[in-house]
Amino acid sequence: MTDSGFNLAGYRVIVTGASSGIGAAIASRLAGAGARVVGVSRSGDVPQSAESIVPLVADLSEPQQTDSVIDKAVAILGGLDVLVNNAGRGDWLPFADLDRDYFDGYVALNLWAPLRLCQHAHLHLAASDNPSVVMMGSVDAERPSPGSVVYGATKAALSAATVALSKEWMAEGIRVNQVNPGLVDTPLTSAIVESLDESGESINIAGRAGLPDEVAGLVHYLVAPVGRFANGASFRVDGGALALGPFDRWHQ
Repeated sequence: MTDSGFNLAGYRVIVTGASSGIGAAIASRLAGAGARVVGVSRSGDVPQSAESIVPLVADLSEPQQTDSVIDKAVAILGGLDVLVNNAGRGDWLPFADLDRDYFDGYVALNLWAPLRLCQHAHLHLAASDNPSVVMMGSVDAERPSPGSVVYGATKAALSAATVALSKEWMAEGIRVNQVNPGLVDTPLTSAIVESLDESGESINIAGRAGLPDEVAGLVHYLVAPVGRFANGASFRVDGGALALGPFDRWHQ
């Protein structure tokens, strides 16, 4: 990046869910701007486009593994400036089929894991000159769809936590923001995107699914010097989906 406001040289970054889709795009984007990145995933895969991305294997649905991630990553990076909590689940289930195991699994990965990572990261971030956290939410945090009772609830809870944390940590200069994507073309959503392409239905003002790098671009802004005035907020990147109005079929 030629713009110094987006230069991340010297930044030490953790990105969870970094093996594919939005997480991989974020890891690549930040590494390309000069950051050293630890990419956390269950598979240990990381984007091959940047040598400055180091893989770290962890299943964040398992609390014991979650508790060790920050210490392992900081040992690699020598400190921490940015935490991007991207890992999460995104399947849908009719409310009548909801059971406790499904609920607990969602809460463990979508809510407890990012908050627990923030707890472990707190002191490391407080020692940074440029500390920030980005939570990966969803437009379902604002307008949940049929079948997303638990998914939408966890993302809305994460949004509330984002605001609360930004206030708790403001004296230490740690910024906390959330990004709420709409439908993005990733390996997990490819069937949905293909179905919509075939039907010709409009899901947003842009008339298409988003690209992972379009979400990564917003994350880059939020963690970079140019975004230092952004704090305690949720930022929608949905192609105008919520502005256009309800569109629930792609969740069904």
